[in-house]
Parts: sequence; structure tokens; C-alpha cells
Amino acid sequence: MARMSRALLIAAKVVALAGIALLSVFALDVFGSGEPLPTVVVALLMHLLPSFALLAVLAIAWRWPLAGGLLFLLAAAAVFLFLRNPFGVNLMLAGPLLLAGSLFIGGALSAKAGPHRRATR
Repeated sequence: MARMSRALLIAAKVVALAGIALLSVFALDVFGSGEPLPTVVVALLMHLLPSFALLAVLAIAWRWPLAGGLLFLLAAAAVFLFLRNPFGVNLMLAGPLLLAGSLFIGGALSAKAGPHRRATR
């Protein structure tokens, strides 16, 4: 694997994990509700469902970067289509997904292109 494609794929994995961690932080608001523990656990798991889905996408991208990159771009589009937040909030949520998807696709295409040879005269 070429250095560039390897670097792109490593960067994509780091960005994806950071984006999933950012999304997961918002699930912690269930602890301030004052509800009984079983209710809090169910609410926490429900709030973490998008993070679990994105971890599954990351697992796919780890094995098949092109398919995973497309899934990350689809997840980013879903943020804008289904959430009724202000644009800046949606961009904050979808930005890491867009970047990770782009990096996975770039790494996959770079790996498929193979090493470039210099033309000799």
C-alpha cells in the first residue's frame, strides 16, 4: 500500500473515531434527569444508538474503505435531511462524518491507483 493511501486511511479512522466520540458525549445528558437508574440506562442506550450505528459503519470502512466512505457520506447527508437543527449545529455533527468519508474514499482510490512511475526519456 502506498504511503499516501495509508496516511489517508489512518487519518480517516482517527477522524471517524473522534466524530463518534463527539456524538457520544451528547448522550451524557441523561444523567442529570433525576430519573431512576433503569430509566437512565435505557435512555443512555437509546441516545447511543447513532454512535453504535456509526461504529458499525467504521467497521465496514476498516475492511472496505470505499464502501465505508460512501456510508459515512450518506450518514452525513442524513444529518442534514432528518435533523431540524440550525445549519451550524448540523455542520458540527456532520462535519467529521463528511471528512472521514472523504478521507476513506480518497485512501481507497489512492490505493487502487497504485504507485506512479516516472516517465523516462
